[in-house]
Order: sequence, then C-alpha cells, then structure tokens
Amino acid sequence: MKKIILSLLAAVLCGLGASAQRFQLPDASKAPGEIRVLCIGNSFTYVHDTDVMLRQIAQSQGVNIQIGKFLAGGYTFGGHLKNENSRKAVEFGGYDIAFLQDQSSNPARYARDKDRQVYDDFKALKENVKAYSPDCKVFLERTWGYSGSENAQGFGTCENLDKYLKKGTRKMARKAHTKISPIGAAFVKASAQRPDIKLLGTDDHHQSLEGAYLKACVNYLVITRRPFSGEVDCCGVDPETAAFLRKVAGRTVLGK
Repeated sequence: MKKIILSLLAAVLCGLGASAQRFQLPDASKAPGEIRVLCIGNSFTYVHDTDVMLRQIAQSQGVNIQIGKFLAGGYTFGGHLKNENSRKAVEFGGYDIAFLQDQSSNPARYARDKDRQVYDDFKALKENVKAYSPDCKVFLERTWGYSGSENAQGFGTCENLDKYLKKGTRKMARKAHTKISPIGAAFVKASAQRPDIKLLGTDDHHQSLEGAYLKACVNYLVITRRPFSGEVDCCGVDPETAAFLRKVAGRTVLGK
C-alpha cells in the first residue's frame, strides 16, 4: 500500500510540470563538521525528493548534510539564472558541494546539435556558485536516458539519448573545469543487471522511488568518497533492492 501511495504521489508531481517548485536555504549558523550542499535543478531532483533522501542517507551514516535548493519543473540553467529564488539559493553562499542538474536533454543537445547556449548558461551558473562559495566543489549531474516524452526528446531511443547525455555532460564539465556526478551511468548498470527494478516511473521519464534512491546514493558517495557501512536508511525502498542499488552506486562512483 505504501508503494502505491508513493507512486500516485510521483504521478501527481510529474503532472505539475513547471508549476512545481522547491525552495530552501540552510540554517544561518553552520554546525561543526556540517557539509553544506546546494541543489539546483528541476523535477529530475524533486520527484520523490531525492535531495531529502540524500540527507537521510547521510544521517544514517553519521554525516550531517544541510541543503540549500531551488528546484522548478522543466527549468534549464538559463531559467535558473533569471529566477530570483534560484539566485537567492546560490547567493546564500558557504556551500561545500553543489549539484547542478539541467533540463533533462540539454547536455545531449549540446553534444549533438552544438547548442552553445546550453554550455554558456552552465558556465555562468557555475561561476555564480563559485563567486559566493569559492571553495565549493561543483558537480554537473549526468542524468538518465528515457524513451517517454516526445520520442525521447527527439533522440529516438533511450539508448541514443543516454549516449548523447554522456558525451555532452563530459564535454561541458571538462570545458568548465567541474566534476560529474555519474547518475546516468549507475542507471545503465542497475538496469542491465536487474531489469526487474524499474528506475523510471509510469511516465517512463521521471525517476521512480528506486531511481530516486539510486541517484541519492550516487550523490552521497560523490560527496564522501567512502563506502556505505552499517545500517543505511532505505528511504522507503525495499531493503533488498536498496542494498543492490547501493552496491551499484559504489561500483559506479568508487569502483567497488
């Protein structure tokens, strides 16, 4: 019953599209040992609240993460540059880590169509983050391919979209001197090994509960660079499935 309710909630969130937004700033004072994380993105982050999952996973591992965020359905980096709340989240400053997640096919368009605006907006957003958080490590999220939504956004197949997402994300990150969070690579590995675990929701586009958990696990390992240990919060995912997804995340990020 719980998974049915969560699936219905995800469907509602997906249907909200560009009207759905999440805005949050960290506490004014920073606790000793606290890691401050900035999340800028859209529904590929807020469906199933992957940023909340990230914090829950971290807490179960004894890591204190505080999050600042602006997430808005369908937003590109260009949209974030123009949005007041997105700017407020960035300008709060003092972040240790930033995860930047573009519109779901933009990096692929940059790779295939040489859409310069995609890169220019990413670079401008990254520079804004660094201006207010000079020591921040900026990660461009490599998201996943999907076959839903207008013929895989014009790329024909999930596999073709994923190929260009990989290429575009790598090129953008290298050119802007940032790092990559390899979420899409983890999706490919998990789907190849366990096709019975559905990482996308019923729209074959947005992340399922399991897909959101895998993304959160990847981002946690990107931050800490250390394996999971002991009891790890499963965030509502079946424990056996969650354990498998954590292993995939570990192999993807840490090579083990």
